Amino acid sequence: MLTMNIRFDAAQIAKAFGELQQEHPNVMAQAINDTTREVRDAQVAEIRDRFDNPTAFTLRALRTTFASRTKLQAMVWLKDGTSRAHYLLPQIEGGNRPLKRFEEILVQAGLMRKNERAVPGAAAKLDAYGNMGRGQIVQILSQLQAFNLAGSDANATSSKRSKAKRSKVEYFVAHGGESRQGRGSWKHGDKMQHLRRGVWARYRFSAGSAVKPVLLFVNGTRYGRRFDFVGTAQRVIDARFKSHYEQRMQKQLAKLGLATGGQGA
Repeated sequence: MLTMNIRFDAAQIAKAFGELQQEHPNVMAQAINDTTREVRDAQVAEIRDRFDNPTAFTLRALRTTFASRTKLQAMVWLKDGTSRAHYLLPQIEGGNRPLKRFEEILVQAGLMRKNERAVPGAAAKLDAYGNMGRGQIVQILSQLQAFNLAGSDANATSSKRSKAKRSKVEYFVAHGGESRQGRGSWKHGDKMQHLRRGVWARYRFSAGSAVKPVLLFVNGTRYGRRFDFVGTAQRVIDARFKSHYEQRMQKQLAKLGLATGGQGA
């Protein structure tokens, strides 16, 4: 008859498991944060894949908060994402693009309707990312006195307005034949316009002049769901959280001498 005597320190094992129970919130927080970093990286990769030449500003549009042992919750979301006006929300949820600041000024000045959006025309000066340059926007708003009407201190002075009238480029608003709006401003003139609604530039030459569209007013700019934010996050969580949790747990068990092959204290 073979008798086996197995001895173990029950008190030490109980202590180790007690410590494991105390450290488990840290294990969970670490696993959540490991996964959160991968979610953030996957979202940036999705932005690069879905958007044509995204700006550095767009690539930095995400805000990340991490979990702690007292708050087992992490988040990856848009900076200032609580605002319904965030420019990336329509790309995630679908719907109309929110008004840009210069569009709000045009609406407040009565030059554009609330349901319209301004899209670049042939005479718009675009940067490498396809966005209209701030300098041209400021020049347009200044000439149209929209800054002044919106209460901004950036409106053109009388001397600047006089200079604008003598400039080779003069901006005016066309209302699509809805009213008799003449050249040089939206207030004067007696000819019925037949240009498309928007902001146009008149170029003066020694032999005459020509007009080109700078901004065209269109009825909204509706987006489909282009940026699969939720789906991207869920795929990473499903694929990676369990692995991160197991790795963090094994490290903690090893510290306590409870891992497979580990030596008890």
